[in-house]
Amino acid sequence: MAQIVSESVTVSHQALREFTWGCLKKAGLSKENARLVATSLVESNLRGIDSHGVARLPHYLNRIRHGSIKPNPEQKFTRISPALGRLDGDHGMGQLVMQRATEEAIALGRETGAGWVAVENSTHCGALAFYGLQIAKADMIGLVFTHSDSMVVPYGAKHAFCGTNPLCFAVPGENGHALCLDMATSVVPWNTVLNAGIEGIEIPETWAVDRAGNPTTCPSEVEGVHAFGEYKGSGLGLMIDVFCTFLLESPYGPHISKMYGDPTIKRHLGGLVGAIDISRFQVPSHFRKNIARLMQEWNAQQPVRPGERVLYPGQPEEATRVHRLAEGIPLGIHLLTIFEEVSQELDVPWNPCL
Repeated sequence: MAQIVSESVTVSHQALREFTWGCLKKAGLSKENARLVATSLVESNLRGIDSHGVARLPHYLNRIRHGSIKPNPEQKFTRISPALGRLDGDHGMGQLVMQRATEEAIALGRETGAGWVAVENSTHCGALAFYGLQIAKADMIGLVFTHSDSMVVPYGAKHAFCGTNPLCFAVPGENGHALCLDMATSVVPWNTVLNAGIEGIEIPETWAVDRAGNPTTCPSEVEGVHAFGEYKGSGLGLMIDVFCTFLLESPYGPHISKMYGDPTIKRHLGGLVGAIDISRFQVPSHFRKNIARLMQEWNAQQPVRPGERVLYPGQPEEATRVHRLAEGIPLGIHLLTIFEEVSQELDVPWNPCL
């Protein structure tokens, strides 16, 4: 996966969660809502998805301050058929909206065998694995989609059109393991480029283009990132925009307000969450056993580099989570400086060594 390497300090996940929770409460979220968002963000860091972790906290706080994110939205769920629902997120934090959509999809799936919830009026929701893994834990197959503003250059074009438009597929294995593919349809998440800018480091020239459509290694010059797999990722990203846009008339691509644009303008993001009840097809324990065997056979494949291992989707994140729970989460030194400023501004204690 695309990553950046910068000078960092290791922070305990408990300290990070308490600080994030405290900041969100000070910003107006209820204790329950703040805890959910804080858990989602720190969980992303624990799994090594730093692009969607606590580095986004200052951005969320800024949008709450300017009114484009409601700290405690009045979400409205409408069941439109036995297996289908729509959720108006009321411009709340995307984590709250997608969590509600996940819970409703699971409930529909338990009742009818499959549940699908289309989302409107949401905001950036963080890493999709947070929701997909909940569906897998419920002995269901999870499918989660969302979209974003124009960030990805279509194959053969010079300028961005769709967003990084991620997807997540998750299925349960045994002993708490899961197959979980959570990926953007771009070669790198936009927020990884942003994190590189925060830490003042260059990015590979194969990731992104500048305003003129030329390759750039400077994060501040990036106007678009490339789709993964050339025309394949480009086409997949476009179709995800369809899933997230036209069921409920949300905006798409270049018509979505910029995540890092005017913080007073609401974003109206869409999404789609699906849950398929495995028990309608076979006994879940048998399904999990088969997935575990699949994982073992995958791991047993001969690697190109001696001494390495062929990993299944979600396995690197599982290993990173175990390591970071024990050893702590690395945060860039410049991000830590920003957190110190946020701590003083909101009067929230910040003790990274807790």
